[in-house]
Amino acid sequence: MLKKTRNMNLAALGLLCVVFFLFAWENLQAVKLGYNIEKIRCEIKDLESANTYLKKEIQSSLSPEKLEAAALKLGMVYPEPGAVVMLDNATAPRQRAKGWLAKLPW
Repeated sequence: MLKKTRNMNLAALGLLCVVFFLFAWENLQAVKLGYNIEKIRCEIKDLESANTYLKKEIQSSLSPEKLEAAALKLGMVYPEPGAVVMLDNATAPRQRAKGWLAKLPW
């Protein structure tokens, strides 16, 4: 009887240790996941700020003043007033389509 009680006490102690270690492991995993979540939140915040910066950079790069400065650096000049010819679609001669697709009866 004494041996049976001792075995029951050891089994209960073993079960208690297993439950304690499972609880500790679960809490440790929760802490690790919390740190990972916070790290990912910081990465998202950094990426969002970089995205905002790049969008502003694109907008400033496409501004007429910057484009004009870049064109002048490349040696481009404004055209002479008589050099610009405006074409109107209505007055432009129509070209007939060529090829097998143009011969289909649409």
